[in-house]
Amino acid sequence: MKRIVLPFLFALAFLLIACGKKKEVDQGELAGNAAKLYYEQLIEGHYEDFLRGENRSAQLPDSYQKQLLMNLRQFIEQQKTEHNGIKSVSYASSVFSEKDSTASVFLLFHYGDKTKEQVVVPMQKKQGVWIMR
Repeated sequence: MKRIVLPFLFALAFLLIACGKKKEVDQGELAGNAAKLYYEQLIEGHYEDFLRGENRSAQLPDSYQKQLLMNLRQFIEQQKTEHNGIKSVSYASSVFSEKDSTASVFLLFHYGDKTKEQVVVPMQKKQGVWIMR
């Protein structure tokens, strides 16, 4: 009986130690979720919110910001014409670089004409928030 109980107690102790460790946060996945959210805002027509998700957007002159907003609207209209619009965005994968807190996020655009396109979104962690580069 002791031969069975002793190994069982050691196994139980190691199991408790393993379960007690905190799970490490997947920064690549966090960057991916942020990128997905930004692009969902874009396809919903929240162009200003999408632009705020870009690095240095607040530092741009008003005239340039207006031009960027117009370009975003034109992009969405072009996708409607060419593919019946972007119906949804999904996170595919990401590559995280701990060295400089950047990530390359791979998203899938699901179009209204049933086609898909993979896009790469470069992301940067700035003051604890993932933003587009």
